[in-house]
Amino acid sequence: MVTISAFKQPAIAVAMLLVMTTTTLLINAGEMADSTVWLDDVVTTATRTPARQRDVASNVTVMTRDEIQASAASTVDELLKQIPGFTLLRQESSFVGHPTTQGPSLRGIGGTAAGRTLVLLDGIPINDPLAGWVYWGRISKESIERIEVVRGGSSSVWGNRAFGGVINIITRAPTERTYQIAAKGGNLGILEFDGFGAEVVGPLTLSVSGNYFTTDGYVRTRRNQRGAVDEKSDASHKSLMLGASYAASEDVTVFLQGSTFSEDRHGDTDQHENATDLYYIRGGADINTGDGSNWQINAFAHKQDFESAFTSVAAGRNTFTPAVDQFDVPTDSLGANLVWSKDIALDHTLSIGTDFQWIDGEIREEGRFVGGQFTRLRTAGGEQYFSGVFLQDAWSPSDRWQVVTAARFDYYRNFNGFRGEQNIQTGAVTRDESFSSQDESTFNPSVGLTFAATDSLSLRSSAYGGYRAPTINELYRGFFSGGVRTDPNPRLESERLVGGEIGADYEITESLFGRITGFWVEVKDPVTNVTITPTVRQRDNLGRVRSKGIELELEYRPNTRWKVSGSYMYDDARVVSAPNEPQTKGKRVPHAPKHHVVLQLAYTNPELISFSIQGRYVGNRFEDDVNTLDLDDFFVLDATASRELRGGVEVFLSMENLLDREYEVSRSGRNEVRNNTPFIVQTGIRVTF
Repeated sequence: MVTISAFKQPAIAVAMLLVMTTTTLLINAGEMADSTVWLDDVVTTATRTPARQRDVASNVTVMTRDEIQASAASTVDELLKQIPGFTLLRQESSFVGHPTTQGPSLRGIGGTAAGRTLVLLDGIPINDPLAGWVYWGRISKESIERIEVVRGGSSSVWGNRAFGGVINIITRAPTERTYQIAAKGGNLGILEFDGFGAEVVGPLTLSVSGNYFTTDGYVRTRRNQRGAVDEKSDASHKSLMLGASYAASEDVTVFLQGSTFSEDRHGDTDQHENATDLYYIRGGADINTGDGSNWQINAFAHKQDFESAFTSVAAGRNTFTPAVDQFDVPTDSLGANLVWSKDIALDHTLSIGTDFQWIDGEIREEGRFVGGQFTRLRTAGGEQYFSGVFLQDAWSPSDRWQVVTAARFDYYRNFNGFRGEQNIQTGAVTRDESFSSQDESTFNPSVGLTFAATDSLSLRSSAYGGYRAPTINELYRGFFSGGVRTDPNPRLESERLVGGEIGADYEITESLFGRITGFWVEVKDPVTNVTITPTVRQRDNLGRVRSKGIELELEYRPNTRWKVSGSYMYDDARVVSAPNEPQTKGKRVPHAPKHHVVLQLAYTNPELISFSIQGRYVGNRFEDDVNTLDLDDFFVLDATASRELRGGVEVFLSMENLLDREYEVSRSGRNEVRNNTPFIVQTGIRVTF
C-alpha cells in the first residue's frame, strides 16, 4: 500500500488526511442526520440488460448526476480521473490537449492514441471511428444522468475495444418539463454555457442540450524550457443535441436523437492547430411483447471532418518548421444493434444480440517542408467492417447466488487500404500502395459469479476474454511527433486479452462501506510504437503485456450530509514478451502508473452550503517503451463549493489544481517536458426551472 512518503509533497497529503479525520470525528460528535442507506444501483452496461449492482461480477463504478455537478472537473475526462486506473494516452486533459492524446484505458493495459476502452453514449460507441480517441467536449455535462464505468474485459457482450472496460455516459430521460442552465467563467479566459431542457406533451418528450466553451489556455512547455516560439494553447468548442421519444403504448417507445459538435484548438506554436466538425444521428425503439420479451433496437450514423497542422520545433525552442498539414481527414460510419432478452424458466434471464459497424476513413496531408513550402502530398485510408453476435445467460439458482455466462463471436474485415505520396511541385508519384484485404474472427467467452455470503458481504469473481482490432489510423497512416517519425503497419493483427478478477463488497457498518478487487490481465500482440532508432518508430504487435494489481475503495457516510471516501490502485503493468523488441522485456508499460490514490471529503447542505475537496496522487510513469524517459509522480488538489438560493438558483465556485502544481504529462527525446493544466478557478450560476 502506498505510504505518505510516496507523495511528492508529503505535508499536503498529511494535512489533507488530518482534515478528513478531524472532520469525521466532529461529525460523529455532533448532531446526526438521517442514517445512511446504501443504494443498490441498477446498472445496464456490464450485461447490456438491467441488473442490480450486487449481482454484477465486475467492479462497476456509478457516478450520479449530483456527484457530477458537485465535481470541480472542467471536462468529462477530468471527472473520470477520480477513478483509479483511468488514464488517457498521457495524463493530459482535454481542456486544451490535442484529440490524439484522448484515447482512454483502464487498469494499466497501456495508453495509445486509439485507447483500449470502449466509450458509449446511451449505449452507442463514440470512440473516433478512424483512430479511437474520444471528443469529451461533445457531451453537455448538464445533460448527463449518470456514468457507469465497468473495469475489466467486456468484449463478450460489447465486442471490439471493450476488452479493457466500458464507460457508458447515460443522458437524462425526463418524465416532466425540465430546464437547467449553467453559466460560468474563470481565469485563463474561461467562459462556458451549458444547458438542458425537456418538454413533455402526453406521450411525446422533446429534449435539447448544448454547450459552449472557450479558453485562452496556457503555455504547456515547462517554464525553464520555453523559447520564443512557445504560445498559449487555447481551445473552444460548441455542441448541440436534440432528442425526441414517443411512447406509442406502455410497451413501445421509439426515439430519435441527433447532435453536432465543432471545436478549434491552437497548440504550442503558431501554425500548430486542429479543428473538428462532427455530426451524429441515432434512432431506435424499446419494445416489450406479450410473451415477456424485451427488444432494444438502435441504428446510428456518424460523419466527421478533421484537420490538424503540426510543427517541428528546433532545439532551444526559438524556431520551428511546419511539419505536417492534415488539411482533410473525412470519416463516415454506420452501425446498428439489436438485443433481445427474456426471463425464462428456472430463474434464467436470456439475452441474445447482434450488431455491426462500417467505417470509411481517409487522411489527406501535406508534408516535407522545404524552401518555405510543403513538397509532398500524402494520402492514406481504408474501410473496416465489424459484425458480431452474443449470447448471455443470467442464472439465479437462489437468492444468494448469481451466475452470468456469455459468449460472443466477432468477425471484422479491413479492405480498400491504401497509402500514397506525390511530389507537389512535379506531380511525380513517389508512393502508390494498395493493401490486400484482411479478415479475422474471434471468440470471447466470459463467466461471472456473485455470492451474497451475508446481508452485508457480497463476493464476486469473473474470467473473460476480449479483443481490439487495429484502427485505420494505426494500419495505414504514419506521423511525426517531437522529431520522431512513427510508421504505420498494414499487417497489424488484433490485440487479444484474457483476464480475471476476484473481489468483495462489504458493508462494514451502517455508515462504512468497503470494496476490494484483485485483477490479472494479459494482452497478447498489443499494438505499440516500437523504437527502431532514436528518431524512428513503427507500430507493431509487441508480444505480451501483463497487468496485475489490486483496487481498494472505502466510503464513510455517518449521515446524509457528510461523505469521506478514498480509493487506491496498485497496478504492475509490464511487458513479459517482446520478440521484435527484446530490450523492452520486463519494462513497465508506458504511461501506466503503479500507484493511483484518490481522497475525497464532501458535505451537502442545500440550505447552508455544499462543498467537496479531492486530492489525487498519480505515481511516476514512463513516456517510452524502453523506460528511459521518466515522468514524475504528482499530487493535485481540487475543491468546489455551492449554495442554493431561492427560485431554483444555485451559485458555485470550483478550483482545480488548487496548489498550482506543475506536473509532467509528456517528455520528448530532447528531454523537453510538457505540463498539464495549472490552477483554474471558476465561478458560476445554475438555474433550474
